[in-house]
Amino acid sequence: MPTPSCSVLLIKQTEQALTGFASLLQYGIVFHRDRPVDLVPFLLDLPGFSKEYIERTVQTIFINGVAADSLDRELPPGSTLALSAAMPGLAGAIFRRQGLHGSLRSQTPEKPVAPPGQSGYITLKLFNMIAADRILDLLKHGICVTGLSLVAFAANREALLQPPAALFLDHEPVSPRELLQAAVNRPFLTVRASLLPG
Repeated sequence: MPTPSCSVLLIKQTEQALTGFASLLQYGIVFHRDRPVDLVPFLLDLPGFSKEYIERTVQTIFINGVAADSLDRELPPGSTLALSAAMPGLAGAIFRRQGLHGSLRSQTPEKPVAPPGQSGYITLKLFNMIAADRILDLLKHGICVTGLSLVAFAANREALLQPPAALFLDHEPVSPRELLQAAVNRPFLTVRASLLPG
């Protein structure tokens, strides 16, 4: 799972507390990509994503803010891919891939992305059950996020960074306050986690 070169944040925390980081995935995981990639192979490179899991669980796909019906898509550098499990109600029915109510979507043009071949990044955002399912696998493997995303996440979830959590930034122990002060000035952070007992 290649990521931009960046500082490394190691979080030692209990498994129960680490599940609270699922909403961090809504801010986006960043991948360095200098050429277009096919959507399904891109997802299969992620821990815990199998063909069966993708087919069964990924019910809503947005590429650059536009709902997509097919997994057979290419992601150029600059793309933002958002995945969700089934959403409730009429909105869920409208945006569900290959759903019966897809014709009710407004036809919004896709946002421009970086031209193919140009160095850039792909951002992956995960929501609801997908984020909850995959957060532990992703954190154990390591995810790259922007420093500002971590700060925004911590504004509502700072308790997850407090003891018994132990935080290490580039191998040096830091307090939650020191971490967030440093994160503001870090374009990217690789966030990894290891489990504390309990």
